[in-house]
Amino acid sequence: FSPPSPHSAHASRHPHGTGAVPEREAMLCFNHMASKKDKQFGVREILRRTDVAYILIPVAILQSIFLWLEFRGGLPLGAFDTLKCSTEECQQAIPKIIHQTYKTENIPEGWASTPKAWKEQHPDWQYEFWTDERNRKLIQDHYPDFLPTYDAYPYGIQRSDAARYFILHKYGGVYADLDIQPRRPVSEILGDKELVLPQTPNFGLTNAFMASVKGSPFMEHIIKILPEHANKWYQVVRHWHIMTSAGPTFLWAQFERWSGDKSNSLIVPAGYWGKCSICKTRCKDVDTSPLHHLTGNSWFSIDSFVFNYVIMCNPVPLAVVVLFFIDLYRSGRLHNLASGKGFVSQKGPHARNVMGLSFARKWAIFFTLGAFLFYLKRMP
Repeated sequence: FSPPSPHSAHASRHPHGTGAVPEREAMLCFNHMASKKDKQFGVREILRRTDVAYILIPVAILQSIFLWLEFRGGLPLGAFDTLKCSTEECQQAIPKIIHQTYKTENIPEGWASTPKAWKEQHPDWQYEFWTDERNRKLIQDHYPDFLPTYDAYPYGIQRSDAARYFILHKYGGVYADLDIQPRRPVSEILGDKELVLPQTPNFGLTNAFMASVKGSPFMEHIIKILPEHANKWYQVVRHWHIMTSAGPTFLWAQFERWSGDKSNSLIVPAGYWGKCSICKTRCKDVDTSPLHHLTGNSWFSIDSFVFNYVIMCNPVPLAVVVLFFIDLYRSGRLHNLASGKGFVSQKGPHARNVMGLSFARKWAIFFTLGAFLFYLKRMP
């Protein structure tokens, strides 16, 4: 950039029209442009030189939060036995009705034995099986104002999630997913409470197993607020849309916000109702639970896998692997390896990275950290 000559035909005119812009003003403009260019170069240079390993810091913080919520957020099993009964008699308040649902009466082979298992363990209970057709008829006949919302759900699992709340509100009883089978009568979980909701193994509540009295105030709150959450701005991916519109995350959020009387409600620890974390190979206390879990999550898709097994379970181990290969590329080592020049960086064999560590030492530490967190997340 060169300052214009005061005699140039294209020079700007003085505001008062008396001549060209003074050279001093032109030089100020030139200096400003040069300073701006240097600043842009400086930002690019900082970003180029910043070690990608620093990205692991927020990722590690995220996984630490999830671990803290998992280890500290669960209810101790020993306290549950003292909480489930308000009186010595501990008379069950929830109706002896078992509800389960599926798209049609043709239950998949892996779950085909579930209805029989519930009936055998509960011979004096009423068993109700709800198909999609029967669920919609319930909404149409008894909750017609919700029918437009119900029909507008883009995913079938959303209708299944919503229907279970209406079933429990209308009839009361116990709802259980088809991948849940009883080892013993479910009454030992219910106590004498009017609302029973289970914790997930990670944190929060789930709607895979629920119980309530007929006309439960909480279920009434749920069915009234469902339409407001059918489509929210943050429901940008399928998994999150399902979870927050009518699924487990929605249920958990509404229970926390509900201002009604919670003295007759019971939160069941994950181990007590037999649910093991998706991040673990085995869990404590699951074998002694009255409920047993088969393989479920039939509605999961690729974004569910990413959300559960990557973000929830292993964000640091995955980040370590991805950032390692990015660092290989940025340091030139990947190119040198492909060219047969060895593992030395284009910046020189003694190039230093984060905290002054060599490339090999840095990534040895990070891979050890990732392996430790992977083990910690999977241990019972």
